[in-house]
Amino acid sequence: MKNTLAALQYKKTDRIESYNPKDAKSILLKCFDELLSSIRVFQENIIPTNETFRKKSTSFSRALTIIYTLQSSIDFEKDLSLAKSLFQIYEYARVALIEEFKTCKLTKSEVAYSALIEIRDTWKQLK
Repeated sequence: MKNTLAALQYKKTDRIESYNPKDAKSILLKCFDELLSSIRVFQENIIPTNETFRKKSTSFSRALTIIYTLQSSIDFEKDLSLAKSLFQIYEYARVALIEEFKTCKLTKSEVAYSALIEIRDTWKQLK
């Protein structure tokens, strides 16, 4: 019973909050907002302590999941050049987070974060 309750609580807290999407753009922007938030929390808790380790791990996992979702949703048939560029940026962010998780030093995720903000802002401006 206790394990079931814990699992339900985990599911409740680990998902992106309920969102009523109006269109694909809204979903994409929500994903970017969640990704950027997760990366920021990860960066703020990069040095693991008893208080920060859970935040670091949770935000790291969440960011990687969202990056994977974004990578797997790229349409390589519409614009191959753009698709490759997006995939490379997402991959750079993914690798940076993994490296920083291991080393506990911020090195590349700030660059990735800035690039992801630019992508998000570009999507937001599109009609």
